[in-house]
Amino acid sequence: MTAPLQAHPFWRSLDPSMRRLLALGLQPLRWTNLHELQQLSAGQLVIGYSEQGEVLTLNAASCLAPSIEAPVAAPPDGSGQGWLLPRALLCPLLEGQEASQSLLRQACVRPSVPPQADPTVADGGVSALRPAFVGGWLLAVAFPLLTSWWLGHAPVLHASLAQWLHFLAALASGLCVWVLNLAPPFVGAMMAMLLMVLGSGMPPELAFSGLASASFYLLLGMLGVSVAVQQSGLVERLMGAVLRYFPGGARTVQISVVMIGVLMSVFIPSSSGRLQLLAPMVSAFARVGHRSALALAGLSGTTLFSTAFLLGNAGNFIVLGLLPAHWQPHVNWLMWFKGSAVYVAVLGLWLALSLWWCPLAEAEASAPASAGARPFSFNEGTVALALACLTLGLGLGNVHHIETAWLTLFVFLLLWATGVLRWSGLQGAIHWPILIYLVCTVGFARGFAFTGLNDWIGAHLGGLTALMRSGQSEFLCLLIGIVLLMRLLLPAVVCVTTICAVMMPLADAFGLNPWVIGFVVLTTCEVWFMPHQSTDYLLFRESTGLSEAERTQLLRRNLFLQGGRLLALSLSIPYWRFLGYVQ
Repeated sequence: MTAPLQAHPFWRSLDPSMRRLLALGLQPLRWTNLHELQQLSAGQLVIGYSEQGEVLTLNAASCLAPSIEAPVAAPPDGSGQGWLLPRALLCPLLEGQEASQSLLRQACVRPSVPPQADPTVADGGVSALRPAFVGGWLLAVAFPLLTSWWLGHAPVLHASLAQWLHFLAALASGLCVWVLNLAPPFVGAMMAMLLMVLGSGMPPELAFSGLASASFYLLLGMLGVSVAVQQSGLVERLMGAVLRYFPGGARTVQISVVMIGVLMSVFIPSSSGRLQLLAPMVSAFARVGHRSALALAGLSGTTLFSTAFLLGNAGNFIVLGLLPAHWQPHVNWLMWFKGSAVYVAVLGLWLALSLWWCPLAEAEASAPASAGARPFSFNEGTVALALACLTLGLGLGNVHHIETAWLTLFVFLLLWATGVLRWSGLQGAIHWPILIYLVCTVGFARGFAFTGLNDWIGAHLGGLTALMRSGQSEFLCLLIGIVLLMRLLLPAVVCVTTICAVMMPLADAFGLNPWVIGFVVLTTCEVWFMPHQSTDYLLFRESTGLSEAERTQLLRRNLFLQGGRLLALSLSIPYWRFLGYVQ
């Protein structure tokens, strides 16, 4: 049990330069039983020893491509010690390491720990129902029930008023689920949509019209393409090139981390997914004295520009789905980037200044690995060709006049037809809840128009409506302040859905480009100053293992960057006026 790392067969199979690189990302582990080991490993490669001295190599199959199916035998239950090697860091460095790959294949007879039941969960449900959870669901159910009961016993009301009350009660029920975090957002959205159909008489084909919207198929196609990019090994090849050949200076590594994060924002519509791919690289190159600065560079590169590219954030597709129907064909990748050009330029300069002023202690350059790069596989070549065709198609949109959604869906189906994508991989990799949520949010927008609530709200907003008509720049600044205040308490997805569903139709009626409303709300919702406002930060903080002092430094520097985000958004307003988006 006390055997050293250097005695482990897998470690001995690596060449010296590989050992130096992997030593930067090693995480020592100790466990007391099988369940604890399963929780600690979480699909990453673990090498070590059991308490009886048996050599362990766990989750080996996850580091090999294609994955190997073989009978699995569970490692012995009991305590042990070992080291965790992050898969995203290890896979790019295994190129050409035939001895290491052969050893991993031999270890595939016992690649992982069998799933263990969570002892805190009883069969069929949670071990105990929290009072707040029960109270929240009772409140969510009470809104539609009380509304139906009151309308059944109240004097006869105007049909439109009764319809409005049913619609608002259904929306309030969904908001309870969202705000009180009773279930994932798509559950609350589905429940609200069903209540709208049952109570307000909203036609089902209108409520679920999101299934026929271009934004739904655009998001489905891009999620599929994103899965292909990640599973084919292109991202790992990019990271492997950086790990092998870039100079090891702290400033160079910092710039590389930012650029990789921004590049992934162009084609991976999940900031948390991008952060998980980048976290091992940040951990590998972090040094005492600049760990928080490098973590901030990774966090900023992957999140700051997520709303600037149509494919950079799943929330962008919610805005696209909420746009009035006659606007949607005109909003594509190029139009989105054109509208955000000033935001990108200002925020890019702001980020460059913040990184330049951040003091860094220079790190030693790491020796490059001796093995040569492997040739492109069929999957990598197919995905690279598909991305090139998609980029060319987007650039020539004014020539062929094919909507971005159908181009993206065609590339997605092409990758599926060639075998690059498989259904078994898509089931867990594609974010199906956000697709369901998108369908429901489109229904919300159609519901406001069907019931006439948007017209009533527009007629009773008073000074806000007048400001939207005659002082649109001032209105946008006020909207930024309102969203910032709402984000102190409400999740981003709730703010985006509710504000855009109400404001976009009004903006369209008053000559304000509704895309501007969506972009302002989206970007402002991404601004965060406190940890609880950003799940991306919380996940990244744990992935990189920052100390308390390093977290404090990162949060202090983040204040400057988030201020730059608001500045870039404000300076975009004159640019939008020049484009004719704002009057």
